[in-house]
Amino acid sequence: MEAAAEEARRAKEAGNEAYSKSFLETAVEHYTRGALLDPRDISFLTNRTAAYFHMGKYQECVRDCDEAVKLGRELGADNKLIAKALSRKASALLELAGCAGDYAPAVRALQQSLAEHYSEETLDKLGKAERKRKELEEKERLGQAADHHRERVCTNIAGNESFKQKKYHEAAVHYTKAMKMNPKDPKIFSNRAQCYIYLGALPQALEDAEKCIELDPTFLKGYVRKAKVQFLMEDYENAMATYQEGLRCDPNNLEVLDGLRRCEARIKRGHGGADLQYLKKMFGGFHSEDDLHGIQKAMATMITKEFGEEPLWHTESERVGEFRTEDDLHKFRKATEQAAIFKKEASEERLRRIESERMARTMEDLYLSQVQQRKETEEFLSRAQQELERFKIQHDQ
Repeated sequence: MEAAAEEARRAKEAGNEAYSKSFLETAVEHYTRGALLDPRDISFLTNRTAAYFHMGKYQECVRDCDEAVKLGRELGADNKLIAKALSRKASALLELAGCAGDYAPAVRALQQSLAEHYSEETLDKLGKAERKRKELEEKERLGQAADHHRERVCTNIAGNESFKQKKYHEAAVHYTKAMKMNPKDPKIFSNRAQCYIYLGALPQALEDAEKCIELDPTFLKGYVRKAKVQFLMEDYENAMATYQEGLRCDPNNLEVLDGLRRCEARIKRGHGGADLQYLKKMFGGFHSEDDLHGIQKAMATMITKEFGEEPLWHTESERVGEFRTEDDLHKFRKATEQAAIFKKEASEERLRRIESERMARTMEDLYLSQVQQRKETEEFLSRAQQELERFKIQHDQ
């Protein structure tokens, strides 16, 4: 039992450390493990809700909040913890309300939170939620901007769903539509840039990434998108400079640090590998409009393999069907062989990074153990000093 409790404590500390560094998926894994080791501690669930919220996984956040409230009431947990879970649930519901157009569930959750434990912050949040609800009701009554707002949010969600299904062209169309409704949202430009990358439309992707940075210079994904395009264009020096700009937004971001190492490796290697001129030469062999789709899929496959993701096709026959001649197919296969080499190098780099992280965690555990031992020693010496003083007083008397 004590071993399980200690393991749960370690899981919580590891989760908190990962969360503080914005390694949200890692934090979720630690909190999940801790909840299994100590199911009576609802703080694992409330901590995981925070990670889900910042990951944009609002449905998962709401689910965990409900579970935390139910478990907390069964176990007689501190009302503050239950109130915290209800407040976070309300925050997630407020995010979802943008598409659903319904603020009532969030308002109810905030009212329940205040009933459990009064908080000025929660009261302020309730006031804002009620104002938003009234504003939305007024807009709907007047037939003004509510429909426009919902359409914009839902269009963006539709783009996200198409992207998840690898329908990149369809996703780009949705993002373009959302962009017309809200041309000041950097996230939409970032999302469309990613679509263009997978479609092989690198100049358009670069333009969207730069617009994203212009709209919000603190938005990290804009720099990541821009650097990725520059890397694929073999502009490794500028890609490295862009990644370094991104470090100002998040000095510990693994994707940025990995991109810097990747650029440095290419520069040291003298820009080796399958170069862009070869790809241009390869694509120069395609002349008809019918082959354009094949070119885009070929580029998309090269890009996804370069960055260690799943290919767009799963069978050889699907790939062969995109080309008209054996010569075209031979050129494509040669290019994908080069992409496979890139993928292997990326995998090895990720393994090295994982090993480095493991060693860092080991050193951190050792350091914490030494700190604990030092603390226990100091407490022992303090008690011994007190006993000595007490003995001297008794002796003097």
